[in-house]
Amino acid sequence: MTDDETDLHKAARIVLPHVDELLDAAAAQRLRAALDAADDDAIVRLAESAPAVGDWLADYLDATSSELRAYDPLAGDAQPVAPSAVFRCPVGTLVWYRRFTGEIPPRCPTHDVDLVRAEDEPSVP
Repeated sequence: MTDDETDLHKAARIVLPHVDELLDAAAAQRLRAALDAADDDAIVRLAESAPAVGDWLADYLDATSSELRAYDPLAGDAQPVAPSAVFRCPVGTLVWYRRFTGEIPPRCPTHDVDLVRAEDEPSVP
């Protein structure tokens, strides 16, 4: 990077190896010409006309920015995460934990019965 090279020009130079994936041949040639001329305005116009390149440049410039970034916590009150649903074999000792909502529990491989949710099991006196 030369002393007079702008951050935008540097970002456009770095995206060059990827332009064939992001642009058609004519747009890729315009980007190369804008870089050769060190014309930031041409790079901006190309980024506006080719959203894939504009997004790539914006992401790169944001990631390499030396500005301090603010921390914004998520809105709302923090609360503990509820444990996942637990399923048990009604006949045996198999315990199965659901990893994500909507996951269907398997049948017990030993007794070939449907597992039941632990909260739904009848309590034994």
